[in-house]
Amino acid sequence: MNDAGALSSVDGGKLVASAAGRGKVTPQIPDTPERRRLEKQRSIREIVFGAQDGVLTTLGIVSGVGGASADRATIVITGGLALLVGALSMGAGEFLGARAERDVVQNAIDFERWEMSTMPDDEFAEQVAYYRLKGFTDEEALTIVRRLEKNPEIWLHEMVRDEFGIDVREGEAGGFRSTIAMAGSFALGAALPVLPYVLGIPLDAARWWALAFSAATLFGIGFFAGKLGGRTPIRKGLEIVAVGALIFGLSWAAGHFIPPLFGRGTISVGG
Repeated sequence: MNDAGALSSVDGGKLVASAAGRGKVTPQIPDTPERRRLEKQRSIREIVFGAQDGVLTTLGIVSGVGGASADRATIVITGGLALLVGALSMGAGEFLGARAERDVVQNAIDFERWEMSTMPDDEFAEQVAYYRLKGFTDEEALTIVRRLEKNPEIWLHEMVRDEFGIDVREGEAGGFRSTIAMAGSFALGAALPVLPYVLGIPLDAARWWALAFSAATLFGIGFFAGKLGGRTPIRKGLEIVAVGALIFGLSWAAGHFIPPLFGRGTISVGG
């Protein structure tokens, strides 16, 4: 089919073009140190999520147990168990969730690869249309796609990006980095509210130290996230502290006001 015939059918939404001459080149998808660095920095999501959950969950538990019991060992053991179970649960949840997400992404990539192998003309037309939408002329779009079809992996990379808005590397195994980040940050966040009780600080004061440690931890997480994300670190730190305080306050209010509505005593969350 000549170029004129192919070009005239673009506007009709159904381009049929010859895919003959497809080469056997096996290219390498371009990669940069900046992309790899950004991929690592994206673990900040797991760190913020895990640490905040660890702080607030364990703070609520040790404060509640501390309000109901004057036994330091009970508070420390309960907090330690919350740390262990929470870290394992968060790590496992992140691992399974990330793997499920990668499976979904890989399925979309595999489907696109199948379409390109079984319906090359349709996929050729679709890719031309995408470049037309980006502002390229008919001739430019056809030239680009002809070059892409000689490099199947690069073409797949472009098709997946244009059609699904993803990178083919998102379907690759991500290792255990996110799992470790989630479990480790939860454990660190959960350890700090328990620390005052471990250090032997009097129980009345330990509760306030636990609150102070928790607030400092949340602020530190926000400060780090702010620097990494190009935001004002102090503002980001205060933002996460405010969110944590709101959650803890709502938990306290729920424990004090909801149970009496059902004829039950208040639940001591935060004392």
